Amino acid sequence: MKTFWKFAVRDLLLISTTALAWWALSSSTGGAGLLSDLLGLVLGLAFGFSVFLLHEWGHWLGAVLGGSRIHAPDRLSSFYLFSYDSATNSRKQFLAMSLAGFVVTALAIIVAYGPLAEPLQSARVARGAIAFLASLTVFIEIPLLVFSFFSSKLPPVETFKVPVGREAEPDTP
Repeated sequence: MKTFWKFAVRDLLLISTTALAWWALSSSTGGAGLLSDLLGLVLGLAFGFSVFLLHEWGHWLGAVLGGSRIHAPDRLSSFYLFSYDSATNSRKQFLAMSLAGFVVTALAIIVAYGPLAEPLQSARVARGAIAFLASLTVFIEIPLLVFSFFSSKLPPVETFKVPVGREAEPDTP
């Protein structure tokens, strides 16, 4: 469990930096020109990446609250926050992990098309990034959820191979 604190600090710094940059610079993406367009692209993509991180933390929270066995990556540079152990977790635990990520994505869509619905380049790019992430959820994660209902096994959703010797030591409480 201690391993996840490093990832929490990493992601909090990334999300906070994005929020600060958005607060300070997004209003300048409403104009025309190269700088406005470039800044809008960078801020919008950073916002989308922040939503991806929050989506992963939603899955993590669902996994932890559901008592799932998960493994932390061995590198802080890992794209994914954890690897889910499909072989030892139950369908109920899988549903808790899955649905928590979906909730975060739904909230992101509400934010994207509510408070972010401004005529700024940064907001348009952020909405596009969130729409892309939501479509990945629909086309990748929902079929995995449906698979779990029609199979006696959970879908293989491990995001990385757990290093040899760490298989017996999950990173959950």
